[in-house]
Amino acid sequence: MSFIILIAVGLLVPVFYKRHIFIAKLITIIAFIASAVMIHNGMGLNEIFPYFVLDPATKLMEYVLLATLAAVTMSLTGFERPLIAQMLFLAGSSLAILETNNFFIFIVLFEVIAIISYVLVANIRNFYNAEGAIKAFIAGAVASGIILLGFALFSFVTDSFNYAEMNVNGKFTLIAVAIMLAGIFYKMTIVPMHGWASDAYAQVNHAAAAILSGVIKSIMLVAIFKAFYKFLIAYPTATVLIFSFFAIVTMTLANFMALWQKRISKILAYSSIAHSGYALIPFAAASSVYAYTGVLYYAIAYIFMQTSVFLILNDLRREAGVKYIEDIKGLGVKAPIHALFFTLQLFSLAGIPLLAGFLSKAVAFYAGVDAGLWPVVLVALLNSALAVAYYIWIVKHIYFDSPINGTVAKISISAGSLLGQLILLAGTIYFGIVATQVFNTTISM
Repeated sequence: MSFIILIAVGLLVPVFYKRHIFIAKLITIIAFIASAVMIHNGMGLNEIFPYFVLDPATKLMEYVLLATLAAVTMSLTGFERPLIAQMLFLAGSSLAILETNNFFIFIVLFEVIAIISYVLVANIRNFYNAEGAIKAFIAGAVASGIILLGFALFSFVTDSFNYAEMNVNGKFTLIAVAIMLAGIFYKMTIVPMHGWASDAYAQVNHAAAAILSGVIKSIMLVAIFKAFYKFLIAYPTATVLIFSFFAIVTMTLANFMALWQKRISKILAYSSIAHSGYALIPFAAASSVYAYTGVLYYAIAYIFMQTSVFLILNDLRREAGVKYIEDIKGLGVKAPIHALFFTLQLFSLAGIPLLAGFLSKAVAFYAGVDAGLWPVVLVALLNSALAVAYYIWIVKHIYFDSPINGTVAKISISAGSLLGQLILLAGTIYFGIVATQVFNTTISM
């Protein structure tokens, strides 16, 4: 069973990664491949426990998750070796939260993944990393407390925690859901609960930031939609008002804030927050038949492109000390391979056609149109146009500006990083052209 394999290997690899990081990475990648094969054969947690379901949409997201984590594993170097075991535990927990159909188990796994995220950011090398880790921990602890408060209130009004059988018409249900969403908005970096993320994503080790902002957020996006879908349908007016408002505020504020940043990691952090705003549109459009399709597509596209850009930035930071936007001037000459991957993934984040970012936005926005949310979609389109400005500004520095110090010393890319980036780019291009898999697995649900 995939879950057991991942947890068992997670306990095993620390024996190897201190002295033989290559062996640890190889064992981890084999575990990811074995898990994918077992998922393909239907060998999930559903075989043992009645609280889990392995449907086609869940399988697709799990394949994407495992491929992304394999790519991250390939890119890691010596200092980041503790992340290997943490990713295995994260993979096992993520498979479980995607497969569960029980709200109580969802809450438990949500907190388990939160604890794993605290360990991820604790890979501290300097004061700057420590500050980011503390901010992530404090925000996460506050959010966890709020979520548990809302869940405690909800537990008094329902006889079952099964998604299909939950009582969503209880006296205090709407209040309980609102409290839980407040905590979840902290985790999903929704304005105004976003302040910690703009600093934490920029300050922690960039490999950890890739997992935190790319992998974990994407998995949570799908899991939260499945867990709260019945609530969203039961309270259509509240759903539209709450999610539309926070979507507009989040994407608009984050995009404007990104325009003024000088540190590349800060730009990418605010970009991540803005994408959280776009991702809320299918939630607001929960009544649309395309809502789940929009959520799943956005999660798949986002996990590839967001993970990729932070991994590239991690390489550049390690090899050339790149921090500020001025540091990437002439990068197209100094590090042509890094520059190419970075540019293509930035184009995807901007929503350029033939890349996954474009189709994911198109499907998410179409769900909004199908639900009659034209004003929200119009604001999202304007924000997407605004976001192109800072993505293009980065590309302009990469290819059209000369290095500040005038040197053009080449920056090479390791074989592991190259393979990892190829996997992520393949996913970005594939899901930017082929949409049938996502539609086929969700449209009938």
